[in-house]
Amino acid sequence: MEEQENHSTDLFVNNKLQELPIHMKYKETERNFYMNFHSHAGFEIYLFHEGSGYFLIEENIYPLEGNDMILISAQESHKSSPKLQIPSTRSAIHFLPELLDAEIRERFLDVFNPSNRHRHIRLSGERLQHFDYLLARLHEEYAKLNTDDFLALRIYINEMLLEIHRIVFSGSEHELEPIARHTINPKIEEAVKYLSQNFTLDIPLEKLAHDLYINPYYLCHLFKKTIGLTITDFLNHTRIHHAKRLLANTNMPITEISQSVGFNSFSYFGRAFKKITGTTPRSYRNKSV
Repeated sequence: MEEQENHSTDLFVNNKLQELPIHMKYKETERNFYMNFHSHAGFEIYLFHEGSGYFLIEENIYPLEGNDMILISAQESHKSSPKLQIPSTRSAIHFLPELLDAEIRERFLDVFNPSNRHRHIRLSGERLQHFDYLLARLHEEYAKLNTDDFLALRIYINEMLLEIHRIVFSGSEHELEPIARHTINPKIEEAVKYLSQNFTLDIPLEKLAHDLYINPYYLCHLFKKTIGLTITDFLNHTRIHHAKRLLANTNMPITEISQSVGFNSFSYFGRAFKKITGTTPRSYRNKSV
């Protein structure tokens, strides 16, 4: 994966969406794939074709298996965490609302609303075949696009969202049946929610483990195995994600941002920010303008 994208996927995608109202990746297969927490201006349809793992949106964890679809709203923090050593294949479609027909735009974007309980969908049967067809046609048009004529792209993305809307709001009992979560340890779900909601505080590992009634060493092992990050790294990623929002959307001094997201040391904030994003807080702010 390109270094720029791996360091700061949000800036990478945002830059792509400034060039065109859609950006996509089609059936990319990788082993040991890693992605930072990120967010971006566009909405995202994430399709996990093959493999196994987890997907995080803000403080929510979803188990991933082949033919899963995840719907991500604009500016939501998210990351995929496929199991290491197992090849995984995925597609991702990022798009801006302007690509949708104006009269149905609001209805179609409802499926991305965080209040929608069906943003994790497991496709099968004819529905899966139809999505594969639409995805292939969309990619075909995207790959050869060299003009400002988005007609074919509009048709396919609108048809894809129509199918998603039908599943979410009038799907069969089978399609809307809750996806089993037995592969996710409840302690890890609790830990992710606690860290996501209290990232501005000092959170000693011993206190977190004590509150969850779990051995701290086992918690660390289980957390890294599930999320793909250590607890410290997860906390840093969460803090940096919120710092990026403040850098991009406010004029708050960088020193104040550092403190407001939970860093006690400004120099440590700078090092963590550079490690995660590949750039400095000031440079990130300048690029976000």
